[in-house]
Amino acid sequence: MAPPTISPETAAGLKKFIDDATKPDADRTILPAALVHIVDAQNNTLFSHGASTEKPPTVESMTIIQSLTKVVGAMAYMQLVERNLATLDDPATINKWLPELAGKKVLTGYTTDSVTGQKQYQLEERKGDITARMLMNHTYGGGHTFFNKLLLDYVQDLGVWETTNEAADPYGILLVSPLLWHPGTKTNYGQGLDWLAVLIERISKQSLQSYLQEHIFDPLGLKEIGVEAAYGGVATSLPHNTSKFWPRKLRTGNSSFVAVDVPEPEIVKRANAFPEGEYHTGCLGTGLVSSVRDYNHLLSVLLPENMGLDHVTGHRLLSAESVREITSPQLPEEIRDDSRSIPTANATPIVLPADLSISVLDPKGSYGLGCGVQGVDRALKNGGKGRSKGSVYWYGAPNCDMWVDREKGVVVSIWGNYYPWNDEAWVEFVAGVEGYVYEELGSADE
Repeated sequence: MAPPTISPETAAGLKKFIDDATKPDADRTILPAALVHIVDAQNNTLFSHGASTEKPPTVESMTIIQSLTKVVGAMAYMQLVERNLATLDDPATINKWLPELAGKKVLTGYTTDSVTGQKQYQLEERKGDITARMLMNHTYGGGHTFFNKLLLDYVQDLGVWETTNEAADPYGILLVSPLLWHPGTKTNYGQGLDWLAVLIERISKQSLQSYLQEHIFDPLGLKEIGVEAAYGGVATSLPHNTSKFWPRKLRTGNSSFVAVDVPEPEIVKRANAFPEGEYHTGCLGTGLVSSVRDYNHLLSVLLPENMGLDHVTGHRLLSAESVREITSPQLPEEIRDDSRSIPTANATPIVLPADLSISVLDPKGSYGLGCGVQGVDRALKNGGKGRSKGSVYWYGAPNCDMWVDREKGVVVSIWGNYYPWNDEAWVEFVAGVEGYVYEELGSADE
């Protein structure tokens, strides 16, 4: 296969498309910013361009990537599996290291008292084992208050919601949340990767920040990625990252936005943080801040040409077997499409509902470990071609899209850094960028 390229003509058209998407226009819904960065297996930049209504983002701009953290969590855990410190499929790993999770019951519903109007919640004993694989492919039975109304009601009725929720207290919300399904019986986008963060800390006896830095970021020379300041991370405060933070925004109109973040995030530290204390401050469902430069560099190890080896440093980050596990479809056929959707319970206006199994997204796809795996070549709404079957992809809530096209040999990040996720203007923009890229990559194969 010929190496992937982006021609000057395609690059010029794509740059204009990106610039036009952020130009103020009273009659059109615009984006506050857009950054597109594409690299090959050698981490060569094939295309990179940012535009904004204000200061354009660059490859160095660091932003909170939320759920794009998940695949990095899967990488971290697979390293422990390789070192024979953990397992994918032995429930003993969960029973030993996560007894709080192993002891969970399943919330099946509630009745309402006719006199007081209070809900009486019904829980039953769990049937079936939980494994680490289930935590990473969203089948362990847990939920998320952002997306599950029953779980949201349950936690709110406990009277702890103001201090115990996913944003303020990631470990605390894990402790109070029951399961919603018996393990392995349903696909549900839940809190599994946050449990994985606890598992990694307990097995490694390191803080999540320390583990990721020592075993993933430092070996690859990555300087613009790390744990969010809200979870005690220091990446955005380091001298070489001064003024690189890219604050998120929230849409308030067709061409109006408000800032969500302060210009320089304040580090939030907990006195009882693991490993000195018992409190697990890190999470892996979200939790990282990164530049596209470092993020794409890291994901390039998943391409078939590398299979876990970083081309830039020569460091082997993962074994080939670990890469195969992360990038392979993980869901049993009978539950693959029962809930590859993202509903909303408490996420609006941050997240709008989406169904990944629709025809123009991923109708035959699956979850991998900490990611999605494209089931067929993507067919864009306008009839054009998109990412290839087998591409690893996912989304960050601030409209941060990424995919690793293992057939074409490219890593693509398209980041807008604003809410709501799944905003119609953003979805159309990503499809437009994808159309430009694959018209070029597709013609190279002909």
